[in-house]
Parts: sequence; structure tokens; C-alpha cells
Amino acid sequence: MSNNNENFKETLGRKIAALRTLKKLGVREFALIADIEHHQLINIERGRVDIRLSTLIKIAKGLGVEPKELLDFKI
Repeated sequence: MSNNNENFKETLGRKIAALRTLKKLGVREFALIADIEHHQLINIERGRVDIRLSTLIKIAKGLGVEPKELLDFKI
């Protein structure tokens, strides 16, 4: 089960990073837009931390997508 959790965090992080990059936003710039700390965003994108629902919503809003779009992937 732990391995699935790690895969989920890594996949979610990669998806967030890809969408951020697609919008041509740097980490610090996007962190300001999403109202989160840039080091927190770095850790999320690298799959190092469990993301809170409130943070997921901030990231989705900052990217201009629905939260469910961030979670639409297979692990």
C-alpha cells in the first residue's frame, strides 16, 4: 500500500509540474498565484509530501483547472 501512496504522490506532482510548465510559470511565480510557499510547491512536485485537500484546491485554482483534473491519472 505504501508503494501505491508514493506512486500517487509522484504522479500527482509530475502532473502539477507539467501543467505549471505548460502555462510557462516558474515555481516562485506560481506559488504566489496559488498562495502557497514555493518550497511546499517544490516538495509537492517532487512527490515528497502528502498534499492537503485545501492545497490541492489552491493549486487547481491557480492553474485554472478543476481539482478533479489534477487527480485524473492512473497509478
